[in-house]
Amino acid sequence: MPGQERLLSPYPLLSLLDQKRLRCTQLLTTYAYDYIHMFELAVQHEWDRAPDACGTRPAKLLTAIELQLAKDGTSIVEIEPSKPATNKVGMLAWKLTMCTPECPSGRDIVLISNDITFQNGTFGPLEDLVFERASALARALGVPRIYMSANSGARFGLSEAVKRCFKVQWVDPYDPARGVQYLWLSQKDKESLGDAVVTERVQVPVHSEADEDEDEELPGEQVAAHNKIVAIIGSESGLGVESLQGASIIAAETSVANRRIFTLGYSTARNIGIGSYVLRLGQRVVQHKEAPIILTGFQALNKLLGNNVYESNLQLGGPEVMGNNGISHLLVESDQQACNEIVHWLSFVPRALGAPLPMLPEVDPIARDVLARPTQGAPYDPRNLLMGHQVDGVWRPGLLDRGSFCETLSDWAKSVVVGRGRLGGMPLGVIVTENRATEKQILADPANLDSKPAKQMQAGQVWFPDSAYKTAQAIQDFNKGEGLPLLVLANWRGFSGGRKDMFEEVLKFGSFIVDQLTQFMQPIIVYIPPHCEIRGGAWVVIDSKINPRYMDMYAAEDARGGVLEPAGISEIKFRRPDLVKTMHRIDQQLQWMKMNEAAGVVRQDDVTNRETELLASYQPISELFCDLHDRPERMLAKGVVRSIVPWAGCRHAFFNRLVRRVLEESLVRTAREAVEGLSYEDALAQVHASLPAGTNLGDDAVVHALLKARDA
Repeated sequence: MPGQERLLSPYPLLSLLDQKRLRCTQLLTTYAYDYIHMFELAVQHEWDRAPDACGTRPAKLLTAIELQLAKDGTSIVEIEPSKPATNKVGMLAWKLTMCTPECPSGRDIVLISNDITFQNGTFGPLEDLVFERASALARALGVPRIYMSANSGARFGLSEAVKRCFKVQWVDPYDPARGVQYLWLSQKDKESLGDAVVTERVQVPVHSEADEDEDEELPGEQVAAHNKIVAIIGSESGLGVESLQGASIIAAETSVANRRIFTLGYSTARNIGIGSYVLRLGQRVVQHKEAPIILTGFQALNKLLGNNVYESNLQLGGPEVMGNNGISHLLVESDQQACNEIVHWLSFVPRALGAPLPMLPEVDPIARDVLARPTQGAPYDPRNLLMGHQVDGVWRPGLLDRGSFCETLSDWAKSVVVGRGRLGGMPLGVIVTENRATEKQILADPANLDSKPAKQMQAGQVWFPDSAYKTAQAIQDFNKGEGLPLLVLANWRGFSGGRKDMFEEVLKFGSFIVDQLTQFMQPIIVYIPPHCEIRGGAWVVIDSKINPRYMDMYAAEDARGGVLEPAGISEIKFRRPDLVKTMHRIDQQLQWMKMNEAAGVVRQDDVTNRETELLASYQPISELFCDLHDRPERMLAKGVVRSIVPWAGCRHAFFNRLVRRVLEESLVRTAREAVEGLSYEDALAQVHASLPAGTNLGDDAVVHALLKARDA
């Protein structure tokens, strides 16, 4: 029967493409060619979550152009996407044009991916060349570069041609156990291999008739000549050091690219050696929960240690390690989720270097009040200040557009919260202080028998070594490649300066914050919310004078700022003698007692007892007096803050300020070009003409921009 014949017929063989996809499935990853479709689905997902005001979704969401090495083997060319599984190099690259809600007309990215089915995803010279050329193209275009990483590190190998024909010269040809003198080639094999080997002629005695047949016997002597192998060059590429040199090239290229454009890497499967370094050099890392980022495999480490210490690569470089040490910014459970997160991350980033910020339509009213307030004297989740939260069934909106905040590095240095959000549709980087005590996980190392897992509590409102480094790194990410304005909700009492923290380089990492702020090239707003404070060294590293061109500092009506906390200042500057003087100046009973002491009506002991009685009541007076020096009114009078901004109205105020500052900096860039070779009046007119339609900043802003451009 026909049906029975179909049941008994053999299954069709898998195609080459299906075999490669199956191999990737076994490795818990996706075949590289399939990422194009996954990015298209991610763009579709971004449209699904976008507000209706973004308009009609384009019919075609993604277009791909493949990047391949030209026939000359050095330059890279753009071609129509080739048929999957036909690649001859284990590194693939595309230029994708994605029509996203913030860039509906299209934005370009360069996508680079290992093909882990090609020689296990190792980096050989050709793979390194494709990577380097594609990354250089992204830099030339000023567009984001995304790297999908799944590899086995630098390629190494052996010359198969030499392996098939080399001969062995033993110390004792009758007893191989005594060892090897050298390897050698017959004259015929040497000539056949050519430059693939380096040899030298050596003479050896002829030991047997068999030796005489194999060796080239020299006339008149019972000796033969061997072509001793001095070095193997090999005719193949990627056998050793050339792969390491190629790895250094792409490491350097990634470092340069990160300083200029947006770079992000996704660890989709195992990453070893140079694959891990390239991820870190790109700074922003998304990691799959089953994809280790390691330098050496666990088997090799076990062999080195002489014991089965480690059980898996995930134990060395899984999310538990890389999420807690700040390497991985985001953790995902699937490749599609990773593509979704990458496309959403890109929605905050300008489409190209120097392009305007990717604005979204206003869906959350700019002029509304911010109702999610800090709680005085009680711990609270600082994310609520940004995102809003429910209180007794009533929604209290936060500072940012509802649902727009995306946190990164959430598992590392939890005493600081960093991420990206939108304010009136404008993207910006956000740093906010965690005021609650947090827990730091310290993992045990199985290779150290004395090592044990531990938990370390970290106080809120304090910069520790890890959270100071996290702050500096976030500032760097927002500045380089992303070009985002920065909003800091500051609430720091200072740096943790204990012996352990000093040993763990808190001073160094705190200095990194200053380094990054001085290099920041976008507007920065530092704001002290209600019932929050900045003290001592914490103020020093984020004061507006660090970068006066770009930084503005503001304070809420109930904010505080000073060198020390009032209790500490009163212990130094308002001690008991000062309190006693205040008592005698204010307390009427003490005044009466002092007047009558000379007449003998009051004894000195009575005065002393009254002073002691009042001391507990007057101690808060000293702290209140010190606190009055830390109020925002004094900050404003001394010019350390630009203005006092009430918390409820800070959203509207900061949006207007950031929009103006972004436009001013755009004017400065235009003015810098305009002042070259033009009169002042002509430059003024040209800069006015460059303003967006409907924008009127007035002559004062344009003149200010021209002056800045000339000063620069």
